Parts: sequence; C-alpha cells; structure tokens
Amino acid sequence: MAHIFPVIIAIVGLFFLANTLILAHEFGHYTVARLAGVTARSFALGFGPRLIEWTDHRGTVWSFSMLPMGGYVSFPGEHSATENGGYLSRPPLARMAIIAAGPLANILVAIAIYAGIFMVQGMPIFLPIASSVIPGSPAARAGFHAGDRIIGVNNIAVSSFDTLRPILEGNPGKSMEFSVNRHGTILGLSATLTSEPAGSREVGYLGIWSNVASREKMGPGLAIFTASERTWQVITQTFQGIGRALTTGQGAGNFRGIIGVAHLAGQAAQAGGDTLLTLMAVLSINLALMNLLPIPVLDGGAFLFCFFEWVRGRPAPDHIQDFATRGGVAIIMALFLYTTAHDLAGLGVFDGLPGIAHAATGAHIVSNRDHMWNI
Repeated sequence: MAHIFPVIIAIVGLFFLANTLILAHEFGHYTVARLAGVTARSFALGFGPRLIEWTDHRGTVWSFSMLPMGGYVSFPGEHSATENGGYLSRPPLARMAIIAAGPLANILVAIAIYAGIFMVQGMPIFLPIASSVIPGSPAARAGFHAGDRIIGVNNIAVSSFDTLRPILEGNPGKSMEFSVNRHGTILGLSATLTSEPAGSREVGYLGIWSNVASREKMGPGLAIFTASERTWQVITQTFQGIGRALTTGQGAGNFRGIIGVAHLAGQAAQAGGDTLLTLMAVLSINLALMNLLPIPVLDGGAFLFCFFEWVRGRPAPDHIQDFATRGGVAIIMALFLYTTAHDLAGLGVFDGLPGIAHAATGAHIVSNRDHMWNI
C-alpha cells in the first residue's frame, strides 16, 4: 500500500501545477480579448462532464469539469468574420495580442513566483566553499580540502560562486592564485585550470562542488528585477537546450512528457516549499515557450497566420490553413509519443525488451543551480 502513496502525490501534484498554469494561460487570452472588445463565449477548466457551471452578466459560461487536465476559452466568431463583435471581426493586430497574451501570462506567473520566493525566503546565494573536491582535478592537485572557502582569486575578492565562476570560466588552461580560508587560517594555493568544452567555447575548470548556500531576502523592486533576470535565463537555457538537441542530439533525453512531468511534480510536492514553486515557475515558462512554437493548433501557429494576414492584407486560403492544421496535429502527436516513450523508459517499463529500453532512455538532468554548483 505504501508504494501507492507517491503515485497519488504525483497525480495530485501534476493536476495542481497543470491546472494553475493553464488557468493563468487562458485568463491571459480572456483578459486581452475583453480589452479588444471580444466577450468570451465560454471559459472552461478541464474536460468531460461539468461539475460546476455558471453564467456571468456578460453571457460567458464558466465551468469546471470532471477531468481536471487542460482547459480552453472560446470566443464568438472564431470561424466567421461576419459575426459582429466576434474574434475574426477584430483586426489582425488585435488578434495577435489576444493570442500572445496566453504565453505572456505564463511568463508573468513565473516572474511573480520567483519574486515571491526572493522576497519571502530569499534568493539562494551559493558560497564559494568546497563541499567536495573532485579527485584528480586541478583543485585536488593544488591541495584544496573539503570545507575550504575561497576568498580571492588573483587578488580579486570573491564572495559567492556568482563572482567566482566567470573568473574561472574565463581563464581555461591558466595558472590561478587562490586565497583560501581553512578553519580560520588564510592559505595561498596555486592551481592550473583545465580546459573543458561548454557549447561552442572552452571554459576553465577547477574541480570543486558546493551545495553550501545562504539566502538573501530582497525588496519588491529588486525581487521583480532579479526574477525577470532568472526567467530570461531559463528561457535562453531552454532555447539553447533545444538547439543542441536538434543540431547535435545532445540532451534530447532531457525532454519530458506528461508522465515525466507528473513524476517531477510528485517529487516537488513531497519536497514542498520553494522546490514546488520553482518547478511551477519553470513549467510555466516551458508552457509559454511550447505554445509559441510556430505550429498550427498552438498559439505560435495562430500568431503566424495572423501576422501573414496583417502583412498580405488578407487571410491565408482555407485549404492552406486546413493542411497546416493537420500537419500541426501530426507534429504534436509525434512529440507526445516520443516524450511518452522516453518517460516510460525512464520508469523501467521497457526493461527486458531488447533494443527498446536502450533506444528510448536518455540522459538525466543531474544538477540545478538552485541546489549545487560545479566549477
């Protein structure tokens, strides 16, 4: 019976995360549509038989259904430009704003979550303390010990890993002079960094791990600014990861489908606190980016059609839109099958089936800057 509990936690965690983020996404569409003069016909969360339903004074039907996964907002005039006040009667720029509002809402949710963490609990500031020294590394050869705190490099003061990392990465293959505090005694250590590949460039590598962190609480202004920086960092890292996966295949195994996300959500729900909130922020960003892909049936595809209509002065022919929509559905289904197969392989479902387990299993995500630094 005990092994069922983590599964229940995973399912509940997934539903909580998914529906909160989907609600924010659809509310973004709804809000900007209202500003553009389009009143929603319905706003639904979940699918299947409706458990709760009411109609507001504008005529919008709000509902919550039995299957709490997914949701949608529908507008009058989605298929006919002749309906007065309908979606297609709005100019292309207004429709582009309505479409972009969903992903933008998810980005704003991520910023709000990060800002809340930074204000209430504080931002993790990793200290330049060697929790462990990798055997055979430049640090080990230089005489670093676990517990050593780096206070300076080449006469440059160091207070955190954020200040230490760029110094080391920018000097591959060079000899560096370190000032180290070891149990209250200041030592001088010299290490020649190795050169390690990082994308298209080489970076300096010392060979220490740190999971020693303090937290620095922030005021609202600084928290929002730092949260925006963190959100942009996640966006750029996601695009870089997708680029590497498409061009070199590196990191393709890190893609997660609904089963993989459920597993992560269950782990985060059990951990609680800012672990769950951080996962929620990352998933919100990924939901925004996924919807911005230029694939018909996603927001990005609809945005692209509106953009071409704005440029050409008329919408694309119906047969082209129909063909693109069918192609978009095929792409989404292929991605769903791939990520599902990978998730099942990661759970050991294909163990014992020759050729399948090896082909479907990818790399693991081994570290997160909110938990550990490796330089």
